[in-house]
Amino acid sequence: MEKILIVDDEPDITAILADVLSDEGYVVTQIHDGREAIQSILETSFDLVLLDVMMPGVDGLTVCREVRYRSEVPILFLTAKSGIPNQIQGLNEGADDYIEKPFSNEQVVARVKAHLRREKRYQKSSQTKTYKSLVMDVSTYEAYYKQTILPLTKREFDIVRVLIDFPGQVFSRDQLYERVWGLEADGDASTITEHIRNIRAKVKRIDTQAHLLQTVWGVGYRIG
Repeated sequence: MEKILIVDDEPDITAILADVLSDEGYVVTQIHDGREAIQSILETSFDLVLLDVMMPGVDGLTVCREVRYRSEVPILFLTAKSGIPNQIQGLNEGADDYIEKPFSNEQVVARVKAHLRREKRYQKSSQTKTYKSLVMDVSTYEAYYKQTILPLTKREFDIVRVLIDFPGQVFSRDQLYERVWGLEADGDASTITEHIRNIRAKVKRIDTQAHLLQTVWGVGYRIG
C-alpha cells in the first residue's frame, strides 16, 4: 500500500484528509510541524506528500526546498494563496502540483491518484531500455528482440546494456570487461569475444538478417 504524508498546522484538516485517503486504501501519516516534516520525509519512504504552504515557523516552501536536495518524493502543495506568481513560486521550489483551498475531498483524491499513477509509469519506464527492435527490462533481466524473448545470460545482458547506454560508441574488449566485471576483476578480457559471438547467435535465431552488434576491426564493438 502506498504511504502518504499530510503536513498541515491545522489538525482538523489533516484528520479529514487522513480519513478520506485511508478509505481509499492508503497508509496515512499526519504531521503539524514543518521541521518535523523535513526529518520524517528524509527518514521514511513516503510515496507522496500533501504539504501546506502557510505554516508558522518552518513553512511549506522551506520544507519543500530542504527536502528536494535529497528526495524526489512527489509533493503537492495545499495552498490558500491563489494567483499565478504563488503557484510559480511553489513549482520553482520543487513541488509537483498544488491544490487551492478550499478544496473538495474528491479533488484531493483525484490529484493524489493521478500523481501516484504518473510516478508508477515513470519508475516502470526508467527500468526499461529500448534500442530499435530491442527492449531490455533491467529489473528482471529480460530482453526482447522484435517482440520475441532473447534468452541472454546475465553477463550477455550486461554487455548489451553497456552498449545500448552509449549508442554509436565503440568499446574495446578491455573496456567492456571492466564495465561488466568491474575494475577489480581478475580474468581475461578475451571472454568478451565469446560472449559477443553467443549474443549474435541468439539474435540471428530471431532474425537472420540482424546486425545488432557491430565489430569495428582493430577497435572493438558497438550497438548497430
